[in-house]
Amino acid sequence: MVNIVIVATANYLWGAAVTVRSALEACTTTLNVYVISVDLSPEDKQKLFDSWQTTNLGVIEFIDFDLAQVDTFRTTLLVKSKSPYARFFIPEYLADVSRCIYLDTDLIVCSDLNGLQLLDLQGKSSACVIDGGIDTPQQQQRLREKLKLENPQQYFNSGVIVMDLDAWRDRHIQSKALAVAQDNYDLLDQMDQDALNIVLADDWLVLDPKWNTSKGKADIGFSDGIIHFLGKVKPWHADYAANFQDRWFALLDRTAFSGQRPVKLMGIGAAYRKFARSIPTLEMVKGKLRRLLRSQ
Repeated sequence: MVNIVIVATANYLWGAAVTVRSALEACTTTLNVYVISVDLSPEDKQKLFDSWQTTNLGVIEFIDFDLAQVDTFRTTLLVKSKSPYARFFIPEYLADVSRCIYLDTDLIVCSDLNGLQLLDLQGKSSACVIDGGIDTPQQQQRLREKLKLENPQQYFNSGVIVMDLDAWRDRHIQSKALAVAQDNYDLLDQMDQDALNIVLADDWLVLDPKWNTSKGKADIGFSDGIIHFLGKVKPWHADYAANFQDRWFALLDRTAFSGQRPVKLMGIGAAYRKFARSIPTLEMVKGKLRRLLRSQ
């Protein structure tokens, strides 16, 4: 039996449908789905429920999350929503579950997750893939000087996490992550991912990169592991122009969203949508000014 957890938002609704559908289709055993719902309507939840009706589906549980719990935490231009912090609460929400696999909602799961569910974590609380963007001198400096990581080469991407929830509870990882996110607001350029890397330093097992492979690094025939659509523009956006879009929409067409496609904007509309992604919120502006003043 496999337990997966996602954090679902209305903006990533199609992504949630595809991520879980792909996991179900690849899995050879019963798969339970836990959905931490940030802003889903009853209609959204029903659509997702209908999208995941396969013969190996176990339970589907929707857990409502109040963003007020993370209201004071940081956001960035890449991820303007504070919804990713909801993953900190997984040990609390899944109180009767010992092991789960957290998945972002911009993935295609191509392989059976049962191997991750049964993985020997060798005493670690978690297992993740090393982030593919840490090799630049700037990133290595950031990890050493800002996050104070003793081994900056050991920095993971949090899009896929195998979680020993008993260990998370015993080691108080939830409360530690919340405290780090609260107390280190200006340091967390990667938001919740930075916080988890600080808290889980030396407490995570390195997974094979195939389990969290960026769309840009996966070859066209990729079929063993997980494809991660990193970046601001996702397959369900009209201006997406990278690989695996056909495969992604083939999966969408096996969900309750079959046949739906993004509305393509032209001219001013397309330009505005691109511009809107680069506009910081007032909170981001205040944070940037505060950091500039401190550096003087």
